[in-house]
Amino acid sequence: MILIDSHCHLNSKELLPFENDLIKRAYEAGIKKFIIVGCDLDDSLKAVELANKYNQYASIGIHPHETERYKKNIPSEFYEAVHDKSIIAIGEIGLDFHYMHSPADIQKEFFELQLNFAREFNKPVILHIREAMSEALNIMKNYNDLKFLFHCYSGGTEFLERSLEFKSLLAFGGALTWKGKASENLRETFLKTPLNRIIFETDCPYMAPAPFRGKLNEPSYVKYIYDRACEMLNIKIEELADIVENNIKNFFMLQRI
Repeated sequence: MILIDSHCHLNSKELLPFENDLIKRAYEAGIKKFIIVGCDLDDSLKAVELANKYNQYASIGIHPHETERYKKNIPSEFYEAVHDKSIIAIGEIGLDFHYMHSPADIQKEFFELQLNFAREFNKPVILHIREAMSEALNIMKNYNDLKFLFHCYSGGTEFLERSLEFKSLLAFGGALTWKGKASENLRETFLKTPLNRIIFETDCPYMAPAPFRGKLNEPSYVKYIYDRACEMLNIKIEELADIVENNIKNFFMLQRI
């Protein structure tokens, strides 16, 4: 049985000092593979470095928060990094209208720039979309040829059907285990999502699952999310692990994990 953390930030300043211990704990918990995700140039290059060091996967991208810094230009280093054997996606990219660290028009323009970059190199896309589902989906409809992984899916049942119209996966994280109305709505959405479209993530160091909420998250904690999903679906973890592994293999065109 292989458990997979489809979205982690081992390249973050919070986790980098403990990388060896975190990797060891993940392996001991049965989490054999994870995707280390980039959010800006330095962060992305570090993701590639760590992925190669630990025989894992990585993605490169400019987070919507960071888009204003890059003056409408994909970093030139990305054109070399994208050929690295560890790179399986472009991301996390998208729109975030919650914090608005970059203006909406710049976010939209840079989102399209990166979608074109993903198209040029035939890479799936890892999406970050927060309070901007309608706007993002309207842009994405011009990129039906691409595959989209909805990181930390937050569109609820309202946008579920439209999200599934793409060649897409929906990733569910620690919020699936939390209490509260928002997490109840997320669990409702999860149960309405086809099993061949679901995967799990930690988004560490953020969004730790219960019982660690409020503390630093780490890849080993993805097992708590699998366990909660198994309870909801009334299936064994071995069955769910196989489903998720096949979903990831098919989505990223991997012969083996």
